[in-house]
Amino acid sequence: MERPGIRVIAVALLCLASSLAGGAAQPDDRVWFSPGPGTTDYLRLFEHPEEWPHARQMISVFKFYQQHTQTPPPSIVGPNTYDALARAGAFSLINRWHKKIALEVGAVKEFFCTPDASGMNSAIAQTLASIAAVKAAGGAVAYLAMDEPFVSGRSRTCGGPALEPTADRVAAYITGVKGANPDVQIGLIEAYPFSSADAIERMIALLKARNVPPAFLHMDVDWHLAGADAFVRDMARLQAFAASQKLTFGIIITGYDGNADPLYAIDVYGITGLISTTFGDWNRMPDHIVVQSWAESSTGLRITPNNLPEDRPYTHTAMLWDVLRRLRGASGPGSATAIIRR
Repeated sequence: MERPGIRVIAVALLCLASSLAGGAAQPDDRVWFSPGPGTTDYLRLFEHPEEWPHARQMISVFKFYQQHTQTPPPSIVGPNTYDALARAGAFSLINRWHKKIALEVGAVKEFFCTPDASGMNSAIAQTLASIAAVKAAGGAVAYLAMDEPFVSGRSRTCGGPALEPTADRVAAYITGVKGANPDVQIGLIEAYPFSSADAIERMIALLKARNVPPAFLHMDVDWHLAGADAFVRDMARLQAFAASQKLTFGIIITGYDGNADPLYAIDVYGITGLISTTFGDWNRMPDHIVVQSWAESSTGLRITPNNLPEDRPYTHTAMLWDVLRRLRGASGPGSATAIIRR
């Protein structure tokens, strides 16, 4: 028998979905979802879609990690190997649900920073293999999110701390991947405050000068390290800068503590509050809201938070719709509650 709480949540979700779709024109592919790579119920997202119908309705893009497409599978994905995902129909189902597929990929990593072109050729080849693997499993990749190339690029191995050598490598990577897949959109994830707002703006300028402007800029913010005032100042600044460059701007909403779902949720709601403070109104929010986990437990596993079901407090799908509700300006308790740590 259906529980009353589920019915209340369902009504609230449907109202939220309606409000998200209506009103002012919204940026394309507004809401992204990327579960923890090794979460033990990852496959269940595809095997039991009835456990997250409303949260699934809200997302535009499902982002896999590149490791989910690789064989033999890296340990980070746990049971969520490419073969297991393909058997579950994961890649084909995303597109059948009229969602887009993104992959978070390694473009510039220290092991790709070789004295000759072999390292970047390997980076390109690995990405092309990942795109092909998704296609072989019945899906189509729409977006590639480069995993913080200018972070790895600061190492001496990659010619750092200067930004130019990394810009050259990113240019080679984008050119190589787009040459084989011209329709895929390739964007940039970068870390703040590891890189300052000044440095991030310079990265974009360097890529534009090389005729490879990224399709989007997603910010991975350590808001504890940055502080609330710096977050508000620099995220507003970077959003305005991105708009001036005709660049889609997004912020990743994640948690840091991988030991328990409620602990993970504290940081999710903390950054959600800062985003709400910074941008105020839904129509002024970042173009992309990226709800993503890579939290590591004390045992070295990437299994937090649990994804399902969407009506249980602190699951990732419950937090997804709660984040959207809060960014829309809703008040009062949502599907889960947590003490927000500032």
